[in-house]
Amino acid sequence: MDQKLSLKISQRLVLTPTLQQAIRLLQLSKLDLIQHIRQEMVENPILEEISSDIVSGEVQDEQAAPGPDTDPAELKTDLPAESPYKVELDWSIYRQDEAQETTRPETASESPWYENVLSKKESLQDYLLWQLHLTLDDEEKVFIGEELIGNIDEDGYLRINTADIASLMTLDEERVERVLEVIQNFDPPGVGARGIEECLSLQLSRMPGDQSLPRIIVTEHLKKLENKNYPQIARALKKSLEEVCGAAQVIAGLEPKPGRLFSNEEPQYITPDLYIHKVGGDYHITLNDEGLPKLRINNFYRRLMKDDTVPEKTREYVHKKFSSAIWLIKSIHQRQKTIYKVAWSIVGFQKDFFDYGIERLKPMVLRDVAEDIGVHESTVSRVTTNKYAQTPHGLLELKFFFNAGIEKHAGPSMASASVQNLIQKLIHHEDTVRPMSDQEIVTALLEEHGLMIARRTVAKYRKILKILPASKRKTISTH
Repeated sequence: MDQKLSLKISQRLVLTPTLQQAIRLLQLSKLDLIQHIRQEMVENPILEEISSDIVSGEVQDEQAAPGPDTDPAELKTDLPAESPYKVELDWSIYRQDEAQETTRPETASESPWYENVLSKKESLQDYLLWQLHLTLDDEEKVFIGEELIGNIDEDGYLRINTADIASLMTLDEERVERVLEVIQNFDPPGVGARGIEECLSLQLSRMPGDQSLPRIIVTEHLKKLENKNYPQIARALKKSLEEVCGAAQVIAGLEPKPGRLFSNEEPQYITPDLYIHKVGGDYHITLNDEGLPKLRINNFYRRLMKDDTVPEKTREYVHKKFSSAIWLIKSIHQRQKTIYKVAWSIVGFQKDFFDYGIERLKPMVLRDVAEDIGVHESTVSRVTTNKYAQTPHGLLELKFFFNAGIEKHAGPSMASASVQNLIQKLIHHEDTVRPMSDQEIVTALLEEHGLMIARRTVAKYRKILKILPASKRKTISTH
């Protein structure tokens, strides 16, 4: 064995930081992209946003970042050849007359608008603590109550044993239990329960009239109630089927999660990345650029780069930031252009869906679009991630249009989303007294639509649609 030096030529793909940035921008949603641009503007003084108060079309044309129809290859440079940060750009695209530069006038401080003041939503713990201090005046009981309330989760359940709290506070468990009984009488009904049975029982105890039958069903036959096995419950309790069904309706009106009304979860609003609308017989695609900052190069730093009196290190720093700014502008432009091309390809493949609805959705995979527009499948995957389109059939994620095909006995295959829609329709029109089993759904799909599908596939689609199995969908007829 010996050591020696040798030369080897090989080819490999290296992801430069700028290429990584372009790839990362592709998979960002619109809101994330706006946040990313804002952060880049903070870190890079070269970048600035075109103010909306610029009304001169000439100034906007000269200063705006390249639009969707602009080819990035057209950008050239007039930087010195010796610059190590030379990039492809034409300064005339970003040049503006110095007379056009305006600064925001200084204004007196203004009082904040009350509409902009944020308010905190009252939590379940805050509501319970308010009731606790209003009800009890004994310091020890209040201290125990605060500890108990601190261990009640967002659903309203006590997720710790009273024995553990008593041991932690070096108190008798009986004292803790007594304070817990006080809390369980607070609003909302059922709060402080240690399980679903206790939660429902607490709510039944506050209802008027005789609720003994619903309480027995909750405490002794909850599993049978969950499976809607009313005849077995009636036989076990020696009650009529009508009485059991009436009690089941009472239980169905209870709240299994008392803390739901105090949930702090805010609704998530989705902003479409593009609009697909029909004009005449053709479909048109419009990118949603609302709220997306329009970038340009700051004119002060443009002059700074040409000033020979500026120190070399300063000019090198400006060159570096300039290169980063141009790559960001190019990447944003390329992102918008790629999203448009992918959407246009999807519309071409799924025109029947846009015309007639989900029943005509075709099976399609990433490779179909990738080959159509001449990009890699991974690019299509990134573009369709967290991107939404407003279509004539509602707001849809671009991933929605990619579906595996389900084979038919005769004719072309059907998209999995269309099959799910058929399953949902079958269950919607079924006899609720005798709901369809998964195997019966398989048979119906084969006989009515020629679809060859396995029972486990039906079960999987049913779970995706959040539809219960047949045993939990049936209703009992008392006649």
